[in-house]
Amino acid sequence: MKKNIYIMIWGGLGDVVLSTPIFKEFKIQSPDSKIIAICRLRNYISVLENNPYINKFRNYNLFFNLYYKLLVKLKIIEIHYINYGRLRPGYSYTKKAPEIIAEMVGLNLQEKNVQIYLTEKEEIDAKRYLATFPKPCVVINITSMTTKNQMWPIENWNELVTTMPDYTFIQLGVESEEKIAGAIDLRGKTSVRESMALVKHSNSFVGVVSFLSHVTGAFNKPGVVLFGPSSIPVWGHSNNINVIKQLTCSPCVDFLRHATCPYDKLCMRLITVQEIKDAIYKQYPWS
Repeated sequence: MKKNIYIMIWGGLGDVVLSTPIFKEFKIQSPDSKIIAICRLRNYISVLENNPYINKFRNYNLFFNLYYKLLVKLKIIEIHYINYGRLRPGYSYTKKAPEIIAEMVGLNLQEKNVQIYLTEKEEIDAKRYLATFPKPCVVINITSMTTKNQMWPIENWNELVTTMPDYTFIQLGVESEEKIAGAIDLRGKTSVRESMALVKHSNSFVGVVSFLSHVTGAFNKPGVVLFGPSSIPVWGHSNNINVIKQLTCSPCVDFLRHATCPYDKLCMRLITVQEIKDAIYKQYPWS
């Protein structure tokens, strides 16, 4: 029977990216149904815009009433609330986050890669901007919104950028993040869509596990991702070199959350600048 399928995603922008494969799968399973994304924040829509498998976007505040509960009871609509973080996936699973999310809504993914759909103009604008730099462009993202325990020392970022003069490093992120010496400063200056386009058309990416590290998976962009308290089997992408120190206390992100690491982020501090430089050279050699 034709029905509306409503999908509400909890979490951050990275979780929205990781949920994208289910929209296509729902459309494959129910081609006559309308797929409607319930978005808590405007930036959620920005991630999902232009997705050919989503028919409409709705504000989630509209769904907390008896009318929609009645429609669910009458089987006129389906509503799926996706909050896979409550499963503590980094501790409980060894499969990819999109697969975990699909299982929560009863799906078996035929296509497991995350999916971002940019417009032609967005791609052209990103290409034109990056073409103004004669050297290979590497996008960097130094902060995870999930936890401060996933921070690489700022002095390491400064050393990485200043000792690799053959590359142009472009820093994306929010304005409150610390500026990295020698990097092109785009903190707070790009929209979500512009940031995703820059990742797609840059030569490489370097960053912590974050929204943009997941975006690289949509474009098969070669990158280097610093894992500390997070799980590579759950949140890693095969297009990246995923760097981690296998300490007995990790992965701990699902337990500590925003609590302070009692070991002063040792899993991040043990990752050396030379390791990241070697990984960049391997992903995008340049001399």
